[in-house]
Amino acid sequence: MTNTLITFEGKYGSSKRAAEILGYILGNTKLYSVEDAPKDLADYKNIIFIFGFYGPYTAAATKAYIKLVQNQLAGHKIGVVGVGIAEADFASYRPAIAECLGRAEDIALFVEGELRLDRISPQDLKALEMFSKITGLVNEDKGNFSVQAVTSVAEQFIKVFNVPSAPMERSKLKKEIEHFVTGHNTFALATGTGDFVRCTPIEYQYIEGCFYLITEGGMKFKSILQNKSVSMGIFDKYDNMSNVKGLQITGEAEIVPLMSEEYCKVLKQKDVNQSALKKMPINLYLLKITPRKFEFLNSDFKKTGFDSKQIYEVK
Repeated sequence: MTNTLITFEGKYGSSKRAAEILGYILGNTKLYSVEDAPKDLADYKNIIFIFGFYGPYTAAATKAYIKLVQNQLAGHKIGVVGVGIAEADFASYRPAIAECLGRAEDIALFVEGELRLDRISPQDLKALEMFSKITGLVNEDKGNFSVQAVTSVAEQFIKVFNVPSAPMERSKLKKEIEHFVTGHNTFALATGTGDFVRCTPIEYQYIEGCFYLITEGGMKFKSILQNKSVSMGIFDKYDNMSNVKGLQITGEAEIVPLMSEEYCKVLKQKDVNQSALKKMPINLYLLKITPRKFEFLNSDFKKTGFDSKQIYEVK
């Protein structure tokens, strides 16, 4: 797992809130106001600089910090997040950051901040009033900071930052995943729709790349009938960080029709035949989950020169 340093610069809290949300979602992060950020970057592979917009004073402390640590940035992935009212302004601030870095950032994204007149300092309020007189723009509350918008930004950072630096060859990784899956028979199935969520421990069968679950029914179907997207977790008992094995799977669920050829074939593998099914006082339902993505954390991988976390997307 690679560590990420997140620095933030701002006067009224939006930059810090954005940094906190990114920290939660990316994981393996440490947050600092840019004035307090560490001078030694040896513990970090990724760095995110977050700053608010203040005209000619924008990112002044961030640029000073970058110049201070510039000789340590080689090999690091760099992200920049601008927090302001107008996204168009972000483009004018980025070149100065790139100049300090000595190169373009790996990812740069905008987050809408907010301006609330009753929260700003008298000095800033006076400056806004002068700006309003010069431009004719109405001096009023602006912008809406959105947690959802920042989580979307975090997802884009994950795509750039959470790429294994030492990936395992695809066919080998597939074999490792299948070995782990077939070595277990139970996972935690997470389903959800709207504000309803459910997590169900349930036995599975792994057949030809898909997971099959035999079940009497239950509230998990409330979600699956409305939202086919599901997530599953298979894991070993945790002892310590040097011995961690866990597999997160995302996929799509479907209900296999009762007594269909596929239904009977799967149940037969559990020694349940059609005559036995007909005699039962209840129906047994069959869920089929087609995996789309595997995220495998396995500390043993590091012993053979690979990153401990590997990602396998099903084509």
